[in-house]
Amino acid sequence: MTALTDDRRLAATLRRNALAVLPAPLIAGAALAALAWPPLGVPALLGAAGWLLALAARQPVALLVARRTTPARGAAIIGWCSGPAEELVRLALVLLALRSFEDAIWAGFGWATIEVLLVLSNGFAMAALIAKDDAKSLEARALLEAQGLLAPHHAGWGLLERLSATALHTGFTLLLLAQPWLVLLTLPAHSAINMLMVRIGRTRLAVAEIAFAIVSAAVLAAGILLATA
Repeated sequence: MTALTDDRRLAATLRRNALAVLPAPLIAGAALAALAWPPLGVPALLGAAGWLLALAARQPVALLVARRTTPARGAAIIGWCSGPAEELVRLALVLLALRSFEDAIWAGFGWATIEVLLVLSNGFAMAALIAKDDAKSLEARALLEAQGLLAPHHAGWGLLERLSATALHTGFTLLLLAQPWLVLLTLPAHSAINMLMVRIGRTRLAVAEIAFAIVSAAVLAAGILLATA
């Protein structure tokens, strides 16, 4: 009975934390509007489409590693692939469709906003997983626990992470708009940030989130400076 009660409490926490990220696009949008008014719908949609394309680009790798290696190693490989997938798509978006500082701002916003929907759906999926006891669900739960994704934490950390991610995506987009060759830096940096967040966040979530916020703010500031120089 205690285990069942604990699982129900954990599931409720996961759902609450998932919902807590919903204000992120509103907060980030208001902040970015101060930099680039009015909001531009087409670049935002292009940014969202870019993120979806990058997600799709990782699927062949996900299918391959699912057959060839362990779930834990597969998750690490997919994590390292995030930089190449996202930054190469972002570079193509910048070169083919974005023409101005304002375009880049709202493309970065759209890129980050569509990711919020994935975080939301993943949170509810993990909450549903808690209630299952079949072999595959238990294996998936063990992997999530090993990654620290089922550890209870304050909902505010998830919101901060989405705001930081918006700053990072917008900053990277601005950097590539200013100097496309900077993809040589944003590509490995993207993967490294993702993997460090997973590794450090397992045991020191507050440290990971605060460091991520600082790095993301610095990237955004650098992007603004270069794109407006």
